[in-house]
Amino acid sequence: MTETNPFGGIRTYGGYWGLWWLTAAVVLLQAGATVLVVLAERRWGLEFTALEGMVPVYLVTGLAAWAVLARMGVEWRPALAGWRRGFRSDAPKALKYFGGYLLVVAAIVAVIMAGWLLLGGEKVWHAMEPVTGKAAREGAALQAAAAASRLRLAAAFVSACVLAPLVEEVFFRRLFYTALRRRNGFAVSAFWSGLFFALFHGAAAPLMLPVGFYFCWVYERERRLPVNIMLHSLVNLAMLFNRMIA
Repeated sequence: MTETNPFGGIRTYGGYWGLWWLTAAVVLLQAGATVLVVLAERRWGLEFTALEGMVPVYLVTGLAAWAVLARMGVEWRPALAGWRRGFRSDAPKALKYFGGYLLVVAAIVAVIMAGWLLLGGEKVWHAMEPVTGKAAREGAALQAAAAASRLRLAAAFVSACVLAPLVEEVFFRRLFYTALRRRNGFAVSAFWSGLFFALFHGAAAPLMLPVGFYFCWVYERERRLPVNIMLHSLVNLAMLFNRMIA
């Protein structure tokens, strides 16, 4: 990957302070949205799935990112028009890079299997339990919600395959990665953007780090955010399908 900066002319943070303050503000907004979800569950006796509960989190994060970019002078209407015009060329690229994502998953599985052989199954199983346990619980909750209402299944689909890809790619790639890339090489920028992206996913962070790094590589290579958004949507669709049949 070239070390020249392909994002030199893009509107983003020129330094680190604005980026860190934005990150801190987003974390606080997300915490507030999560608290509101919990309070709503207790007040009305509801039980949201993880994906339903994330909808307010995605909304506040997306609004914060939109406000910051608008303040920088980014005009969304021309950007969206460009996204629509490029759809026919962007969609096949997203499918192509989804194949690369499958290779990343295969590499992660290979590392886990190597650890299983070298360290023993019990140690690896214990290390993976927070991830597998969380996935099993979320899968069971999603199946129950889908059985109860098609509307709730639609809400989970919108959360995972529309809101999450759009918001996370705008924040972690368009804002976070490009701000770092203006001052650093690809590897350093992709690592830190991928790390924050992974931490956003909680217990699955160790598995999400290489995925976040890969998303940065795709963005660096194509410089087209819609490609990343569609790729991310395909990844989450595969995850949603896996949770539904597991």
